[in-house]
Amino acid sequence: MKKIIYILLLLTLVIPTSCEKMPNEVVDDFNLGINSDFLEYTLVVEFIDAANPQNPPHDIELQILDNENNGLLDSEGEVEFSVDAGIASFILNPNSKPNGPEDVKSFNLYAEAPGFLPVNFQVDFTENSKDQNLTISMVNTETPPSGVGSSIENLNLSNGTLNSSATIEIPVSDEKITGAAIKLEPGTIFYDANGNQIFGESLNINFTHFDASGDASLSAFPGGFTPESVIGENGEEENIYFVTAGFASIDMDIDGINVKEFSKPIKVTMEVDSNGFNLDTDADIKIGDQIPVWSYEVESGTWVYEKTGTVVSNNAKMEVSFETDHLTWYNLDFYSYTCYRSNAITVNAPGSSMGSYFYTELVYAYNNQPVGYYARKRMYLYDGAQINYLRVPNNIPMKVRIFNGSNWYNKGNLITETEPFIICTESATINLPSSAFPQLVSAEVTIECPNSNFEFKPSYWFYYREKGARWWNYGYMHSGKFQTYRMKTGTTYEFRTYFGGWVTTEYTLTNNENFIDIISNEICNFAL
Repeated sequence: MKKIIYILLLLTLVIPTSCEKMPNEVVDDFNLGINSDFLEYTLVVEFIDAANPQNPPHDIELQILDNENNGLLDSEGEVEFSVDAGIASFILNPNSKPNGPEDVKSFNLYAEAPGFLPVNFQVDFTENSKDQNLTISMVNTETPPSGVGSSIENLNLSNGTLNSSATIEIPVSDEKITGAAIKLEPGTIFYDANGNQIFGESLNINFTHFDASGDASLSAFPGGFTPESVIGENGEEENIYFVTAGFASIDMDIDGINVKEFSKPIKVTMEVDSNGFNLDTDADIKIGDQIPVWSYEVESGTWVYEKTGTVVSNNAKMEVSFETDHLTWYNLDFYSYTCYRSNAITVNAPGSSMGSYFYTELVYAYNNQPVGYYARKRMYLYDGAQINYLRVPNNIPMKVRIFNGSNWYNKGNLITETEPFIICTESATINLPSSAFPQLVSAEVTIECPNSNFEFKPSYWFYYREKGARWWNYGYMHSGKFQTYRMKTGTTYEFRTYFGGWVTTEYTLTNNENFIDIISNEICNFAL
């Protein structure tokens, strides 16, 4: 039997009344009145520590790059963006929403936090992707996740010059299947981003290497496997995708001044997994294979082809070595080309009367490796729903996989997957069994304030979980209503959402109608 939950004042939403104003004017008086147009397109970004997803990074600084006409605003309509408990919440300015089914509004977000490698990622809004939610992994270099190794070293200098050779190694371990090393030559002089020599007595090195397999390692791949900006072998921008054989981040500074270039090249060596896949030969990687080497500038999100490395044997291990005279991310990546938009994947879910959120992955059929962060996300799926992806690999078999969990670190069980198909040219159907849709629970959310007639039924996101459970589920309400197959009667749930601060409550579902009254004078005064 369907259960109804009436949640009163689960969250507060304060939206401007004047859509006709310029974006900067809208921002100035955002806390006046209510206009649900500003909630049509929303974005929630959850930042996690890749090694410990329950504890988000602290003191995250977030930028929206090239935010034209204030197209992306935070949940309070501000152009200054903040992260609270790992969550950043945004709305799309109505003046910047997509104009037609082929229009895509894209935004690049850059985030950094003390002790963590920075990240740069892209968000795309289309007419059919209004409720966006992403999980972005960040790597703590002192406590990296499985599949990631880090070495933090300090070398003595003489007035900015390295007197003796130095090798920094990241070894193989129980949780890391490939190693890596960098070697610096004696007499090396170091330069900043402007080409000026850096003088000092101590060179600090932060070297991090990632295996080419494993959820935690691949989830931290910088910029995703189908990036927006790639300068190819011909020196021109190309639409390509990557299949990685390993990647690394190398950072150096002298007395807090970042090193960008060297007077003598440094040598970078990365081991290659013998089970790795060579996209060019459609077989496992072997001795003699050629692997393109790419650099990545995280501040701009741009990839550049550098050179090609050769797989050689060294002490019964396969590895690729190359020299470089500048610092950045470096990746060993096979590549091919993408199409801009995939064909539709149709969901067949005859056992459901409504939809539900599921964790989904778009993966390569040969090894189930996810294509990138944008292709591993929660999706609201229902009978007849159509899934589309942007910038996807062409001419290589793919699969869509659906799990009953909430994220890559909490996948749950695999429910179903498509047969392998070419996503750019072939259509596919994915079948969700009736067992994926147990008892349906509906909720109605109404904002009410004491001593006033203020009432509102919002369209907005929220999280919920069983009280004391480890992981949160994601939900979204439309005009104050949502339905889920993830709640059970007789169970106490915690609810939370964010709008200028966290709003939380808990309630135990019964076999009768459930009413949750939450009155907050502070929130109501702000709303009115």
